[in-house]
Amino acid sequence: MQNSSIRIFQKGFNYSQDGPGNRLVYHLSGCNMRCPWCSNPEGLFPDGSTTVLTVDDIVKEAVSAKMIFIDGGGVTLTGGEVTCQKDSVLKLIKELRNNGIHTCIETNASLPCCEEIFDTVDYMIADFKSPSKEALKKITGADIDIVKSNLIHRAKTGKPLLVRIPLIRFFNSGKGNATAFGEFFQELKKYGNDTVFFEILTYHEFGKEKYAKLGMNYTVTDGYVSDDDINILLTEFKKRKINVINT
Repeated sequence: MQNSSIRIFQKGFNYSQDGPGNRLVYHLSGCNMRCPWCSNPEGLFPDGSTTVLTVDDIVKEAVSAKMIFIDGGGVTLTGGEVTCQKDSVLKLIKELRNNGIHTCIETNASLPCCEEIFDTVDYMIADFKSPSKEALKKITGADIDIVKSNLIHRAKTGKPLLVRIPLIRFFNSGKGNATAFGEFFQELKKYGNDTVFFEILTYHEFGKEKYAKLGMNYTVTDGYVSDDDINILLTEFKKRKINVINT
């Protein structure tokens, strides 16, 4: 497949949940992780329920929608994992920006050699799923050293970076995890104190029915966190002057 093609499994508009303002959101097919709680399991595989669009197709659609990109809106690329199609994604981001359209990606930041995307995109939203190297590798298959390196690289650009923590019982909750989250986030803020933001997303089962429809096994049995779990993390962040936002 040529680099000018983008594989997607869903698209639509929403307001402020996937970047600032009103946004046209494309869900790209394929992901390198296998998080058991994934909200979009239909996007895990590169050739699943996929529509193929060219970069030009998407740019034309976005340009035609510019009138409704209110409150700093634009185009968001999410997944799946956008950097699985990094060559096409970089080309698309550049073309959108050339047409005066604000760009955003949502990424797990776990793949190497994506620095040019992180340098170029206007707004970046990244999951930081666990501060534990062992837990992250075991549950998702990702390497925490790559994730940390990518987040630091983005923070150093001075462009907005929103780091989201999907808080899940028995995976990344509790005092030990809270301390480790706080230590890394405190380091990250040194590179972009005014441009790096944090958000806690508590566990939900939005993808559970999708797993069943796809004939896949949903293995999370008790992922809901308590108020105490949330407060432990918030207390740690407050102690370190790490501001948490709500989108």
